[in-house]
Amino acid sequence: MFRCYGVLELMFRMKNRLLSVLQRVAAFGICVLALASCSSSDNGLGSWSGPQMLASVSVEPAASAGPEVTLIRTQHYRIYSTIQDHPELLQRVGQLMEGAFSLYRTMAPGVPATDHPMQGYLFADRVQWEQFTRGHAGPDANIYLKISRGGYTIRDWYVAYYIGDIGTCSVAAHEGWHQYVNRHFKGRLPPFLEEGIATMFEDIEWSDSLPRWNLSVNPTRALSLRKVMDARETFPLEKLMTLHAGDVVNLSGIRIEAFYAQDWAFARYLWEGENGKYRPALQQLLTDTASGTVFDPTGSLRRSYLPWNPRGVGPMLEHYLHQDLAVTAAGFQQFMSKIAYEELSQQFNL
Repeated sequence: MFRCYGVLELMFRMKNRLLSVLQRVAAFGICVLALASCSSSDNGLGSWSGPQMLASVSVEPAASAGPEVTLIRTQHYRIYSTIQDHPELLQRVGQLMEGAFSLYRTMAPGVPATDHPMQGYLFADRVQWEQFTRGHAGPDANIYLKISRGGYTIRDWYVAYYIGDIGTCSVAAHEGWHQYVNRHFKGRLPPFLEEGIATMFEDIEWSDSLPRWNLSVNPTRALSLRKVMDARETFPLEKLMTLHAGDVVNLSGIRIEAFYAQDWAFARYLWEGENGKYRPALQQLLTDTASGTVFDPTGSLRRSYLPWNPRGVGPMLEHYLHQDLAVTAAGFQQFMSKIAYEELSQQFNL
């Protein structure tokens, strides 16, 4: 399945805040999967959470890969990087990925983690990224090369390149969810839902060198949602749920924005909409997909290697949410309006 993240062009102009000056992170301690309980956001949207302790991160030469390649080694990751000018970022990426890994696991409780570390490739610039993509992405390389700014995931490894500290971390956390699903899930999530959950990890804060996430907050996606709703360029849910990133990569910019912004809004809707009514259903859907027992009359979603069949998505959602798709679509439309027109200023009041 084609998975990518390519809509970061407006990241720096949309957001009114910047990361503080990066501090070198000492590599010590043990990675702890439990998340710290944090206070509610000052803007009334959700709450911030993240790891309680620094993960064990080492940044060392990757001798077998060449003199200009650095290896970021953590408990669950081996990330190869050609970035030379930002050594503090490499430590930060290690902390980011371990923190994100512990949060990914809360989405589908009970899914066992594999022992073999997952790999990532983080390049210093787009030229190196393109060269790697042409050599390693096979027949899909030309599709990935259309990504104007971002990264992609193949099987259980992801590929990205440096686009500034904020953007690089956002892409890594986004692609990390795809990587986690590819490694740990026997079945296939509907692509629009998988993308939506991935976008929930894009906005990252830092506290005492530890990453923090608020799954309700993503100013970039919220602003995109307002834009596409104003322009009446949204997809109806019945269409949205059949799409994947490869379907939209050749569409107009505003349609690409609509796809990712609506994916984010739908994932949020299932996670927190109507006072969290659907969260248990979402977690059950994720857990069943991981075990390969997800409800799907077509059978295509029970194994990730089977051909993608979008006809299974509607019955799946109706089964887990215990309501007709039309009811879900109406509630989702109201939730999108709430994000775009009632809480937009709160997204930026951080």
